[in-house]
Amino acid sequence: MSAEPLNMSAEKRRAFRAGKFPEDIITKDMIREMTCSIDCSPGTPNPKEFKVTEGMLLTKVPADMTPPLEYCDHLLKINGTSVTTKKEMQETFYKLAKTNKPHYLSLTVRRIISVERIDARSVPSNASIKKPPSKDKYAKPTKGYLYYKVVLIYFPRSKLGINVKSYGNVVYVESTDCSWGSTTRRFLYLGDAILKIDDTEILDVQTTQSAIRSGFQKNGIITMIIERANEQFSSKFVRSVLSFNKALDPFIPADVVKSCADQLAHYEKNGFIEPTPIFRGPTKDYSSAKRVTVAQKLVVNKRIASEVFNPDSLSVVPDWNDPKNR
Repeated sequence: MSAEPLNMSAEKRRAFRAGKFPEDIITKDMIREMTCSIDCSPGTPNPKEFKVTEGMLLTKVPADMTPPLEYCDHLLKINGTSVTTKKEMQETFYKLAKTNKPHYLSLTVRRIISVERIDARSVPSNASIKKPPSKDKYAKPTKGYLYYKVVLIYFPRSKLGINVKSYGNVVYVESTDCSWGSTTRRFLYLGDAILKIDDTEILDVQTTQSAIRSGFQKNGIITMIIERANEQFSSKFVRSVLSFNKALDPFIPADVVKSCADQLAHYEKNGFIEPTPIFRGPTKDYSSAKRVTVAQKLVVNKRIASEVFNPDSLSVVPDWNDPKNR
């Protein structure tokens, strides 16, 4: 999707940074208060690793706290004590870190949960269950789906976090970005079909992009109706759509292919010569060493980003050690 910034009004940006959303869209039943308990090592948390807006929405937290914390959670309490300003938050974190002892950090936040299951009577006309059955075995199944209404909020400095593709007049979520700051984090799975955005029914990628941008620019909030496969036949079709038209190998020019073929023929005829070592000068032989000493221990934690998969669309991998599967 387009990475261009949205031209939201300054008034709307200030309202969102303050945590003020339209009450007719973000209703009270969508707002949940929850408490997260986090095990902290001595000298943590570092107050500099936390950033909030003027409305106390979290826009930056330490990497090891995501989850349970989510982008733009509204911070209410730290260890049961209410905090209403950035200064109070930093002072509280500083006092905890100053004790230099391991401890548990309890954070109470207010979070918007904006996914709602809807029934078949509320789905738009382009939903699969409203289409007539087809005898074509390659056509999309008309059964085996769940439907949801998803409300997406364009928080301060957030990003959309999805790529989509069109197949058979249906737009599918092709990839997701579940990193910190993603608007669609926790809400969309790979293979979800976007049926409607606000009042616009979706049939192609261009309409999807226009509806998302215009909806966010209007009030910073859009409402999606999505279709999610939850049975074997519908899930199999969605998997085939996601893999359709993906090039297995990159295009390689003919002269490169010929050069590689000539080099391979040369190796087959003359053998492969061990390349000259890049080291110069004498090297020490450690083959007879009886003892190894570790001079420094360095452990680096690397977070692995992943996309959200719909569990119903995953296939069971057969056990090839079982004679029945051979």
